[in-house]
Formats: sequence, structure tokens, C-alpha cells
Amino acid sequence: MLGIAAQFANDVILVFSLAGRLLEANERFYDLYGYRHDDVADITLSDIRSLSCMDSVPADLKRAEDEGGVTFETEHRRKDGSVFPVEVSSRVVEIKGTRCAVSIVRDITEMKAAAARIAGMNCLFQTVTAAHQALLHSSSDDEVFAGICSVATAFGLKMAWVGLVDGNEVTPVRWSGNGSEYLAGIMIRVDPDDPRSWGPTGKAIRLGVPVVCNDFQNDPQTAPWHERGRAYGWGASAAFPLFRRSRTCGAFTIYSDRPDFFGPDEVNLLEDLAGNISFRLDQIDIRNENRELEGILQKSLQSLLDVNIELERFAEIYSHDLQEPVRNVVSFTQFLERRLSGKLDAETQSLLKTIVEAAMRIRQLNFDLLEFSRSRHSQTALACVDSETAVQYACGELETSLEQAGGQIRLHQPLPQVLGNEAELRQVFINLLSNAIKFASPMRPLTIDVSATPESGGWHFTIQDNGIGIEDQYLDKVFTVFFRLHALPEYPGSGVGLAITRKIIDRHDGRIWIESRYGVGTSVHFWLHAVK
Repeated sequence: MLGIAAQFANDVILVFSLAGRLLEANERFYDLYGYRHDDVADITLSDIRSLSCMDSVPADLKRAEDEGGVTFETEHRRKDGSVFPVEVSSRVVEIKGTRCAVSIVRDITEMKAAAARIAGMNCLFQTVTAAHQALLHSSSDDEVFAGICSVATAFGLKMAWVGLVDGNEVTPVRWSGNGSEYLAGIMIRVDPDDPRSWGPTGKAIRLGVPVVCNDFQNDPQTAPWHERGRAYGWGASAAFPLFRRSRTCGAFTIYSDRPDFFGPDEVNLLEDLAGNISFRLDQIDIRNENRELEGILQKSLQSLLDVNIELERFAEIYSHDLQEPVRNVVSFTQFLERRLSGKLDAETQSLLKTIVEAAMRIRQLNFDLLEFSRSRHSQTALACVDSETAVQYACGELETSLEQAGGQIRLHQPLPQVLGNEAELRQVFINLLSNAIKFASPMRPLTIDVSATPESGGWHFTIQDNGIGIEDQYLDKVFTVFFRLHALPEYPGSGVGLAITRKIIDRHDGRIWIESRYGVGTSVHFWLHAVK
């Protein structure tokens, strides 16, 4: 019945009588089913159908006869009893006057396996994607572990659990899925000499690498848990180590009811997931540590702030209360100097003069300390201020000092209006110009240039002199309260003026800095907001 070409086709070709007896088969049949040629006379359709699909044989023959041709999937059985999936295409035809069913049978084992693998990988991709989303929204260890276990079982894996190392044992902390009772009373160790450490979870923790068991029921490494595993139908399991600060802290273990479920692609995908879990645990640790450090820092800052407030309050009270006795010392010393004028020898007069000068310095220091303390706490109301008017006011205040120094102050281009406090800006210019006058060079006539240029939504002021200058190592210290570069007899002052100036500029949300060349001169720069 079958031609030569059909005899050597890649698919099985069978000819059955409508009663279900095999009449003829091509060579592929004998290779695939394991029969000999002389077996054909005794073979029926029921002999090659799997037992689970036997009941559909009459219906399939009737459909082929009624419909003229059908294609369907079923399971066939080899001579040795092994079962495999097939696709059958049958048609009833008349051959030499006899109506027969001709079937083309294709082994679809590989196709089914590939489809199952694709479905499994899709499911696993969904699992990993959802797990990453869960990790992103987890803010604690418990949320991480609960999230990944729940996601793993939601997309097809039968059970998942996380165990953490506790001494020499692994303690389950979170789990999900059918058969979670499997964990009740389970004993897993990490001691390599204990058989209860030979399973996937113990080895993964001990070795720090993924461990797969694709035949859970028969693999010797899972022997201590075979009875438990059979009760829940585990076919395969895989354990992935979890790390904290590069040290193994536990494992993420998952189970499938299918043997050989965990191939290389699945393991790589899940290993990446375990790596991300470990990374998230490190992030949580770092965040918690940062919170603790922030709390400690906040307490330290508050303590420092309290101390500073107490010190500033003390300085203010001290300066205020000291004014009266210092005033009395100065007044009575001057009175004594006048009262005894002409009656004292030169040495006594010199001592009395020294007392008066020291008392005057104490009074000035006291006054400056009080001003500095007030400058730290006073509130600044900002408005439109004409900076040129503020400079002219300062020049008027310093006119005598400027004449004595034989210098001049030059204003370049009209100075702008800025956002500030008029009284405080006057004080800024008085402090900066008086410093320039005080530290004039004896080698040349003093010149002081005041200018302003627009910059970054504000104004950049420069007060440049040709005085004695400042050495580089002191530039960062000149704004420190009471810091002095020179001895008192040569250059009087308390070292508070620049500190007050900086506080004023800070309250104006500006910035101030100094550039200087020793022996050449100094430029003081400060920036203030423009009026909008």
C-alpha cells in the first residue's frame, strides 16, 4: 500500500483498518516504537495508545470516518511501555477497494519540551521581574524576604523560603506556597560533617554558590528530607546564597514539582535575583546605619548648639556687666591723672598712663565683644539700600583717620542699589575701610579703590588697597573673632571688626573673601543680592 518514498519518510505513516488493526507501517514506525516487522500482524491501535488515552480510540476512528480527516494530539506507547506525545493526522481513504484509516504520526516530544521550557522561562521572567519590583518597595529585611517568597510562588514555583544562619543552624524566617508545613521542625545545619548540611540550602550557605538538585526524590544529597519531600511532591529544588557585607548570611531556597526544572538559564536568572536581594539588604543596612549616625550627629549638633548659646549668653552678660567697672577704672584713673598732674615723677606718670591705656583697651574689647554677640542674634530686615550712600557715610566717619594716614578713597562708577540693611551695610564699609586705613604701608601714599560689578544676579563689591598686605597662611584666619596679626602698639584694635563684618554679610545671604599679596596690598570681596 505504501510507496517507496513513504517507507523512508521522517514521520511515522500507519495504515489501519476501520476496526483498528494495523495493516502496514513505514520504516520509521519500527525505529520509533521498537517493534519488529513480523509483529505487525498482531498490532492494533490500542497497542500503541497510552493507557490514559485508550478510551478515545473509538471516537478518534469515528471522527476520522465522519469528517474525512482529523488532526489531534495524543500519547502513544512504545513496545517497552514508555509513553511519548504525538501529533496524529488521520484520513479515511479507499485502498484497493478497502476503506482504511491512513495516519501520519509525528513525535512531538522535543516540541512539547521546548514549549514547556519557554512557558517555564516566561513564568520565571515574570517571577524575577515582580521580585525586583518588590525589592524596590521593601524598606526592611522582613519586607524583602516576604516579598520575594510571595512573588516566587505567585508565578508557578510551588514553595519558596528564606533561611538565615543562626550559629550552626539555618532558621526559616519567611516562606510562601503549598507545602510550607515542610519547614515545621526541619533541621538544616552548616557544619560540613553533619549530613543535614549536605542538602542544597546548607551547601549554598557553606560554599557561597548556587546549589541545584533536579531530582529531589532520589538525589543522595537530599536524603535526610526525602520523606518530607515526597509528602509534598517536590521534583527539584535550588538554593541561592544571600550575602551581607560580602559575608554569607543565609539562602533563598525554591522548589518545583517538576524534575529537571532548573537548567543553566534558570539558574543564571535566579542567581542574578539573589545578588539583587543581597544588594538590597546592604542598602537597608547602610540606610539604617546612616539613620543612627544622623541621630547621633543631630544630638551632638544640638548639644553643641546648646553650649554655643550658653557661651554666647555668657559673653553678652559678661560684656554688659563688665562695662560699669571698666568705665569706673578708666574714669577714676583719668581723674587721678589730672588730680596729680605735675606732682608725680616721670616713672609714676608713665605707669599711670599705662594703666589708663590698658583700661581703655579693656573697654574697647568689652564693647567689641558685646557688639559681636549682638551681631549673631539680631534679625536683619532687608530693603533697597543705596550702597554709594553707605560708602559716603563711612568716608565721613573716617575722614580724620584718612587725613592722618595721608590717603584717599576712590569710588569707581556709580555704586548700585542692593538688597540689605542700611545701618549694617554702613558698618560693613566702616569696618573694611578702617582696616585699609589702619594697615597702610609706610612706603607709599595710601589709595583705596571701591568698585562693584554685576555677577550672578547680584553685585560683586571690591575694596582694594595698597597697604602692607597679609601673608597667605593667615588669609583663612582673619575672620576669626579676636584674631590679630600685629602687636597692639603698632596696630591698635581688638580683632573683632572682620568677624562682625562676616556675620553681617552672612545674614544678607551673601559671601565674603579676601585676596592679598604681602607687601603689595589687599582686596576684600563681598557679594550681595541685587534689588529685583
